[in-house]
Amino acid sequence: MPYVYCDPQLCTGCRACELVCPSVHERVFNPRLSRIRVVRLEFVIDIAITCRQCENAPCIAVCPSGALRKSRTGLVEVIAERCIGCSACSEACPFGAIELHDGKVIKCDLCGGDPACVKRCTPKALKLVSSEQVAEEERHAYVAQRTRKEVKA
Repeated sequence: MPYVYCDPQLCTGCRACELVCPSVHERVFNPRLSRIRVVRLEFVIDIAITCRQCENAPCIAVCPSGALRKSRTGLVEVIAERCIGCSACSEACPFGAIELHDGKVIKCDLCGGDPACVKRCTPKALKLVSSEQVAEEERHAYVAQRTRKEVKA
């Protein structure tokens, strides 16, 4: 299942993604309604956090009302009318990607497969990827880093 990946080396912390998301979903520019959050780590690195569409989603497992489920396409989706606002899903998410607003869950739905945040990201830090693609890129980066260290030694 694809998800929105943020490359922290490219993210500038501009927060454009936090504005475009609610403009698409809610028709307002209110970052508190965004399904993507930019956080600063160690005062140096900015990174956007959004739902990873986990295969075995812990948020679904803990939801007492059945407000979260896997769609036929593998997307973790919200059935808003079932949400009781207990925040169990938010607490269970290992990525901190689920928010509550006015007692209801809001989370990334990938904008139907064409995420507005990815299109709006000027530094190209956001991209729609699969977990396999990210793992492959990280393996290549690790090998390149080790190779550079061995050449220096």
